[in-house]
Parts: sequence; C-alpha cells; structure tokens
Amino acid sequence: MVRALLDRLLVFLASLYVSRHLEHHCHGEHCHVCHHIHRCLELISVCMEMVVAPFVLALRCFFFRQVCIRQTFTQPVTLVSQKILLLN
Repeated sequence: MVRALLDRLLVFLASLYVSRHLEHHCHGEHCHVCHHIHRCLELISVCMEMVVAPFVLALRCFFFRQVCIRQTFTQPVTLVSQKILLLN
C-alpha cells in the first residue's frame, strides 16, 4: 500500500514538473530541463502502462470467454435448419 502511494506521488510530482517547465528557456541540444522533462514523461508512461495492463488483460480474457461461449452455444447450421427443400 505504501508502494502504491509512493508511485502515485512520484507520478504526480513528475506531472507537476512537466507542467511547470514545459515552456522553459531551452539552452539547446544539452538542455538539462529538456532531459528532465523527457525522463519524467518516460516515468509517467511506464507507470500508466503498469496501471492499465491488468485492465487490458481482464478485458481480453472477458472477450475471449464471450467468443468461446458463443461458439459452444450456437447451433450447427444444417440444410434442415435452413429449411432447404431437397428435390431429387
């Protein structure tokens, strides 16, 4: 629980840093503020992936089971079920 709170705090602080320094006076190619912004955005994206991944897996399992259930409960299609008259 403490770990989750620290992760949230870290994401909050990274977001705050990015929002405060997004329009900074850039010093060129080796700008330390740009470097920190880039690292903060990487941190935010990794944390969001860790949060979203379980939900994605749960949704995939749910939809896969729905497809499997539909396949088991569907009636096989035959000529009789389609009411096709066979004349020889």
